[in-house]
Amino acid sequence: MLKVIEIENIKGIRHRKFELNITPNKPSILVAPNGFGKSSFATAFKSMNNNRIKLHDDDLYSENAANLPKISIEYEKTDGTTANFEATNSTNTISGEIDYFVINNQTTPKGIGSQYGTATATLEIKDVVLVDRIPTNVAFAYSNTNARSKFGQNSKVIPNINTILSNLKLVEKLSENYQTLQRANGTTIQRRINTIISNINTQNGTAEILLTWIEANELNSFKQIEYLNTIGNLINEFDTNFTETQSFLAAIQLIWLYNQDMNAFKNACVFSNYRLDKQKFDDNLATFNCTWKSIRSSETHGKLVVKFPKAISISNGQRDILSFISLLFRAKRHLKKSANILIIDEVFDYLDDANLTAAQFYITTLIDEFKENNKRIYPLILTHLNPNYFKNFAFNNQKVYYLDKSNIQVNPHIARMLRVRADKTVDELLRNDISKHLVHYEPTHINRRNEFRNLNIPQLWGEAENFYQFLFDEVDNYLNGRAFCPFAVCGGVRVKIEKVAYDKLQDPMNQNIFLTTKMTRPKLEKAEEFGVISQESHFLLGIIYNEGMHWKENQDNVSPIASKLENLVIKKLIKDIFV
Repeated sequence: MLKVIEIENIKGIRHRKFELNITPNKPSILVAPNGFGKSSFATAFKSMNNNRIKLHDDDLYSENAANLPKISIEYEKTDGTTANFEATNSTNTISGEIDYFVINNQTTPKGIGSQYGTATATLEIKDVVLVDRIPTNVAFAYSNTNARSKFGQNSKVIPNINTILSNLKLVEKLSENYQTLQRANGTTIQRRINTIISNINTQNGTAEILLTWIEANELNSFKQIEYLNTIGNLINEFDTNFTETQSFLAAIQLIWLYNQDMNAFKNACVFSNYRLDKQKFDDNLATFNCTWKSIRSSETHGKLVVKFPKAISISNGQRDILSFISLLFRAKRHLKKSANILIIDEVFDYLDDANLTAAQFYITTLIDEFKENNKRIYPLILTHLNPNYFKNFAFNNQKVYYLDKSNIQVNPHIARMLRVRADKTVDELLRNDISKHLVHYEPTHINRRNEFRNLNIPQLWGEAENFYQFLFDEVDNYLNGRAFCPFAVCGGVRVKIEKVAYDKLQDPMNQNIFLTTKMTRPKLEKAEEFGVISQESHFLLGIIYNEGMHWKENQDNVSPIASKLENLVIKKLIKDIFV
């Protein structure tokens, strides 16, 4: 678990301590308003190398080199113990335990000089270096002739394993089994394998006859040999056109080849895996590249690079998703430790629906790959949008964390009333009265004092006019810098906006239709049908009044509302309603 992240003196952050308790292998949405310091959070991790924090001059806090940077992490290991790591301008203990990678926007302005005294510039997309150093092209030192010579008289039964060594996916699996290949070369195991080979060499017949004999008499013996069984089954799972018997005879040759020169075998695997990664990347890029530009990886100066055209040549959506896929590929190659942090800095905020779905699919796939390999990844998605209301965040198991946690206190009675409103075990008529008479404007009188007293809610609130006065008093506190309940302010805004529209209606029939229309926006739209035009701000403030009259269990209900109420434009819009 990623318990605490603390950052000091980096870009716009003087000192912030984030107590997060983030669980691994889940998409984690970190929400904070614009201007909070999300980019500074990302910059902190991007500035760390293996040895220390190395900041650009522009990323120094207050542009002062005397403000020394520091990142601290409190981390709970899988065994339940807690460890503390930190990075400074001279040390880094984080990198010994945790890998980290940052994905952010790759578009930058580039000046191209001036013409007739007028400076001009263009947008360019940074090249994405996928692989810093392309591995040496090493081939497997396999010789079917040598393998036949080692096998003996009936070597015609052993298959040529170049088919296996050219199968990139199969080699990837072999590269995860070096220890198995090595242990299969142990004295006891090799003695058992050689005994079976000797038995095979005493037989006569064609290759087909011999393979049939091996299947009937020795295949089960092969399967009983530890480590050989692992490699044989691995090969047999792939579509190599080998029979099960041939898969085990191929496994014997792989064991010989690996132990003939371990380093050479591993280097050949590294290059094969590089080819596989490049192929996967180019296939994915081609899937999403709907531009007329040819965008693919290229080997340049010993690096694998994706070069993009000028931003003006492709759409913003194409640019964003292609850059994201490229950087996610690089991240996957970079994040190798048991614990890994992947930070995605506001990239999701600007993707359209289709590309956002694609990005989420790739992150989910990445999480699954780490889980399969018994590794932990913490995808931290920084956003200024509230994912509880931003429907495009479609992860099945996402968790939301608010970086800008509010200390504003909710009136416990209003929280209780909202819980009652949502509780299906409570009398339906009472719940309907709360919805109709209290959280919306309704001029007819009710008296629910007794029920509210029994529910430990202020009994005066059982009459709408008293509850409305409480809401308006809280709005006044908010507008005048006094302590306030954010949910009461939201309720006050809703009631006031609906009352303003209702009071402008003259026809009692139209007034009744307005009151019986569900939800505030449809009410205002219905009033417009009757000729009463609400100000645009009354619709815009839906981001306030639609959030504050519902209570959601097991989540931070306050921070998303409080952050909006702190916005000076929002405050001005609310003030204009109440003047």
